[in-house]
Formats: sequence, C-alpha cells, structure tokens
Amino acid sequence: MKNAKKWVIASIFLFYLLLITCALVTFFVDPFEHYRESSILPLYDQESYNNPGIARNYDYNAAILGTSMVEMSMPSVVDQLFSVSTVKLPMRGSHTAQMGWQLSHIFKKQDLKMAVLAIDAYSLQGPVDDMEEIYDYLWNDDLMDDVYYLLNRDVLLVKVPAMLKNRGKSLSSKRDEMYMWTDVVFSEQSVLNSVKFSAQQTPMNPLYREERTIENITRHLESAVRDHPETTFYLYFPPYSVAYWYQVVRGGLYTQQFHSRELVAEKLLSYDNVRLFDYSSCLSWIQNLDEYFDFSHHSTKISNEIMKAMSEDDGRIRTLSELKENEEVIIQAVKEFAEKYE
Repeated sequence: MKNAKKWVIASIFLFYLLLITCALVTFFVDPFEHYRESSILPLYDQESYNNPGIARNYDYNAAILGTSMVEMSMPSVVDQLFSVSTVKLPMRGSHTAQMGWQLSHIFKKQDLKMAVLAIDAYSLQGPVDDMEEIYDYLWNDDLMDDVYYLLNRDVLLVKVPAMLKNRGKSLSSKRDEMYMWTDVVFSEQSVLNSVKFSAQQTPMNPLYREERTIENITRHLESAVRDHPETTFYLYFPPYSVAYWYQVVRGGLYTQQFHSRELVAEKLLSYDNVRLFDYSSCLSWIQNLDEYFDFSHHSTKISNEIMKAMSEDDGRIRTLSELKENEEVIIQAVKEFAEKYE
C-alpha cells in the first residue's frame, strides 16, 4: 500500500516536472516572441501568431498594416523616407476588423508617429466583429492565459525545434524579409494564368453591404484616427493589377468596390492626421504585369515605389471627385486589357 502511494506521488511529481520543463523550454526559446524580441531568427511563417509578439516587444514608432498586399513591403524603406522605425503587421486574407483589433492593441503599448494602412475594398465589406485568426491569449496581458502558449504541443514539438535551426543566422534584415513571398514567379504569364476570362455580368447593387462597410470604417479606422491625433495615418488603396480589375468588372462587382472606397474618402478625408492615397489607377504599375505573381500581388519594387510616392505626396486624394476620376481610369484600363487578352 505504501509503495502504491509512493508510486502515485512520484508519478504526479514527474508529471508536473515534465509540464514545468516543457513550459520553460517554450519560455526561453519563445518562438512567437511573446516575452521578448528574440536573439534567434524567428520563423515568421504565421502572421496571426507572430504579430502579437512583434507588436508588443519590438522597438518602433511606425507600423504597416494590411492584408497580404503589404507582405512584400520593406520597413527599412519607410524608415529612410520618413525618419521612423517601422514594423509590418500584415494578416493575409483578413478583414478591416482584424486591422482595427491590431491597431487598438498596438496603441496600448506604443506611441506611433505614423501608421501605413493598405485598404482593400473587399476587407471593408467583411464582418465587423470578425476575430478569425486573432488569438487573444497572445495579445492580452493575462498571465494565466499564457498556459495556452507555454504548454502548446505544436509550439513545443514543431516551432521550437524549427526555430533552433535558425541559430547563427543574421538578424540584420529580418524586418524586411519577414512574411515575404519567396516561392513565386513574377511575370505576365503568371498573372494571366490566374485570370478567369468571362463574359460581362450585370453590375451588382453598389449599396451592397453599405451599412457593414460604414460600421467597419467607423469602428476600426475612424476611431483610431480620432483617438490618436498625434499619429499620421497614411491610408492607401493598393495597386492591384489591371487583371484584377478586369475580373471585378466582368463579375459586376466594381460598383460595390468603388462605393466602399468612396465611403472611406467621405468619412476620413476631413481629419487633419489622415493622408489618403489611391494607387489603384497608376497605369505604369497596374499594367506592368511582369511585376505581379498573380492578378493581385505586386513585387517589392512596387511596394517601395508606393512608400516613396507617399513620402512625396504623389497620388494623394483630397476630394471625392478625384477618387471617382481614378475609377474611370480603371474602367478604361480594363477595356484595353480585354481588347488585348480576350
């Protein structure tokens, strides 16, 4: 009986010792930089897990946020152009709600001199409470929630060993290289391979999801702009390739997307700390298909040119009519694309 009792006590002791050991390994390697900026090059392969640690622990006063459209951006270029220290916090395929969530938590930790936000029309139409891929236990300061990280099996058995393989690798360019696409081909043919050529469809109601779009702008963009007048917000509409706009026009979706963009201008242009830019009709970019690897995503070269243009106030929108004029340019570019490739 005594031996059985000792065996139970020993088993319990070993069980908790194992848990503590696992937690300590995760704590010290810290693959998601939850506790500190790492001296080992992180994996940077899951934005929803990596971003919280970057936002909390890196030294910066500027941030780039958006969908996958900002993954090819280089913070060092922004640093040089605007005299800031920048991180990028993209979330691939996300909606405006996730951008707002990240902004609200960044401002709890950091005073930002500037925020660069890539605004995608489809994101504006997303659910206003969309928290998919947002893991609160990585964002909040509740130490009890850390158990979900410290005792996470995948973190311990997959992420920790993989990150330890990065020991000795240079950290000098990590802010630029994180999240970049390295397994794609930028070419006209890659773009055309991603396009579905189709007959023109009837334009859908431009007021589709208007209320949702307005709420997203109000809750997730305007609130940050209003509450942080010390921060300059550089908002821009990304230069999707003309092949993207071809599909949007052919699918009858362009009136919705144009209307969503116009609502951003109507709601935010009046703020002194907002700079709104539209690069969706920059023909030298959107018609140069060799700088894209599909119909949406452009190269680092274009990303850098976007940042340079914003620093020079090139492409800035000051009135709603200017935005509408750009939309007419897009329609004409789509007609030329159709004549050439259909």
